[in-house]
Amino acid sequence: MITDTPYFELDSDKLQKNLDRLSYIEKKSRAKILHTVKSFNQTEALHIISKSISGISAGNLNELSLAKSAPYIHSYAPYFHKGHIIAIAKKSDSMSLNSLQQWDLHSRELGRDTSLGLRINPKLTLKQPRYCNPNRSAWLGVDEDLFISDLVGNPDRYDRLEGLHFHVLCGQDLGGLKYLLSHIDKNFSHIMPHIKWINLGGGHNFTSETYDIEGLVLLLKSFSAKYPNIQLVFEPGESVVKDSGVFVTTVVDIIDDTIAILDTSIEAHMLDIAITKISPEVRGASKKEISKNSDKYPYQLTGMSCIAGDIIGDYNFTKALNIGDRVIFEDMMGYSMVKQTEFNGIDKAEFKIITPKP
Repeated sequence: MITDTPYFELDSDKLQKNLDRLSYIEKKSRAKILHTVKSFNQTEALHIISKSISGISAGNLNELSLAKSAPYIHSYAPYFHKGHIIAIAKKSDSMSLNSLQQWDLHSRELGRDTSLGLRINPKLTLKQPRYCNPNRSAWLGVDEDLFISDLVGNPDRYDRLEGLHFHVLCGQDLGGLKYLLSHIDKNFSHIMPHIKWINLGGGHNFTSETYDIEGLVLLLKSFSAKYPNIQLVFEPGESVVKDSGVFVTTVVDIIDDTIAILDTSIEAHMLDIAITKISPEVRGASKKEISKNSDKYPYQLTGMSCIAGDIIGDYNFTKALNIGDRVIFEDMMGYSMVKQTEFNGIDKAEFKIITPKP
């Protein structure tokens, strides 16, 4: 059986709805919102994104090559290749270094080409999934206590410092940001007069229907009124493309009436499932335990690779599946395409943008 799947499909109207919301936040609060290329990197869509929000966040020259149309570029990575770091700085409006060793090695030279900052790890106590909780990763940013004490004792070491970078949240609503800003206000107020920007990282659910946008605007305005010299920057990542597209697959075989093999693989097209252990939503099905209810049709969805663990998840469908049926995974734009591989010789999935007719 020959199919035209699998492919990722972006709905341009849904993407623009997200961008309009983010643009509203920018205009009302004067904060900058940047799209992180590591979460979604399709060139055609990046052009659309760059027209609506302040810019792009990149981590290396490969990602920077996709950000040519961005009005503002921020760069950060836990490590910049020493042969590339100067070129990255020259292409960046601002840049965050990850450690004091990197700061000592590069800050003098890089500070001539870009506005330079340091990522700080405040090790906040937040209830978040372990796989994306930066507070538990000692290598992501300079320990807050170490930085503050060293700044007091060695101020000349930081004469090129213009910004601070905090990425501590993962899938948080407004409460997480309130906690972070309160912490910054309490512990860094004496540093505020000496810097120009604070990057508040990602993990903000700005485009969730439940996010309190007006509360966000008031919070940011209040912080900016206290520190008018500080430009606030966000990198909400997945929030930019949330719920804007799907992943379309086809049933290629059915085993024992309960196992549906799809023309995909979590190892090739949906690697984020293997990392997060979260099965995606499937159109026309629920992620409940396999049920024997007569009105449900239970299937285990698997990939077509040779690895035994290529299992997407267990679902109850509202009707029986047949070979050739489409299985559509919802909300698959963020962190899926960027992680594709060619494991087991499986081709990477295509990408399509659609504009629904009125």
